[in-house]
Amino acid sequence: MRTGTYRQVLAQPGIALLMLLGFFSKIAVVAIPVVMNLAVVFGLHRGFGAAGLVIAVWTVGVAVGGPIQGRMMDRYGARPVLAVCLVGQLLFWGLGPSMPYGLLMAGAVVSGLLNLPGFSIVRLRLAVAVPEELRHTAFALDAMTSNISYMVGPALGVTIATSISSNVSMRGLGLVVAIAGVGLWLLNPQVRDATKTADGKPPKVPVRDWLRGGLIPVLAATTATTLATSGYETAIVGGLRESGQVAWSGLVLTVCGFCSLLGALTFGMLKKPPLPAAGLAALVGLTTLIGGFATSDWRLLCLAMVLPAGLCSPSFASTGAAASALAPAGARGLVMGVYSAAMTLGNSVGAPLSGAVLDARSPIWAFTVIGLASAGLALLGLARSTYLARSAVRDGEVAPALADTAA
Repeated sequence: MRTGTYRQVLAQPGIALLMLLGFFSKIAVVAIPVVMNLAVVFGLHRGFGAAGLVIAVWTVGVAVGGPIQGRMMDRYGARPVLAVCLVGQLLFWGLGPSMPYGLLMAGAVVSGLLNLPGFSIVRLRLAVAVPEELRHTAFALDAMTSNISYMVGPALGVTIATSISSNVSMRGLGLVVAIAGVGLWLLNPQVRDATKTADGKPPKVPVRDWLRGGLIPVLAATTATTLATSGYETAIVGGLRESGQVAWSGLVLTVCGFCSLLGALTFGMLKKPPLPAAGLAALVGLTTLIGGFATSDWRLLCLAMVLPAGLCSPSFASTGAAASALAPAGARGLVMGVYSAAMTLGNSVGAPLSGAVLDARSPIWAFTVIGLASAGLALLGLARSTYLARSAVRDGEVAPALADTAA
């Protein structure tokens, strides 16, 4: 292991400040679902079903807006996109507390479309600025900051909404978004490749040139990982509720977050990834199966979740690095936007699927279905990437990006 690799990444010009600003933007973004939920329940006095619908339409907006924002960054850079998103976010979070339910739902769609692209900007800048031999370390660092934001953001949103008010929680979130967004705008990180056409514009890349065989397995692995993580979080709560230990759910989830953080830290110090991206994602799914046999005791469940939680951040770091390597010049922002949409898709499917199985059957079935669905999707991607890599070698092609995503 190489303990100095993180220092080398942070020594790249502007990367340390970018990671700090990106961290604050991530805290705000990951807190949005819970803040919206409590705004509907506490502020508008509606049920959790109505709140879930608002979150669902916001998620759809995020999934659609990510690739569009990425394409705009490919053409115009980060600053114009940040300016438009900042205006939209300030309007929504400033006026949101006074909106009726119907208007809040419409605003949530627009807020999702104009979601502050902190995650994407950090990944794009890492892909452009960090040397290839350090890129998996850089994405491991990104995974660590994302992991910490998931541990801090929602908890902070709940605390403010329940101890003060949901209105203050919404406007406070808007303030954090504004600070992070203005900071990123001032920093203006270069997220585009230097390649330009004769007229000085970025090259136009047809869809068939970037949505190619090698990228599809990486996107499948990304969706598989988020499907597993969002699904097992729901299954943990459901399993402990059935055994009368639901009060320990927060502690178990905290242990999962800590294991994920340690996994990313260790992964980033390796000389190279030990497995292809799809292989790591498949392991996340397969090890999730263990949790179904441990819900009778929260302590056993903590032990059972060490492996799946510890592997999830390395999986994200690996897929992020692979996606950036496969993105052609002129379409890197678009590819990373699609990558973010793949993450959103997994999150959108995992929790509802796990909850449906919990209601229909039992916790062990929830862990089983989530684990097998995740592993199956990742293994399909692994088989596809292996086939493509072998075909490239057989045809005499040089395919370093495929080699990173296949054994």
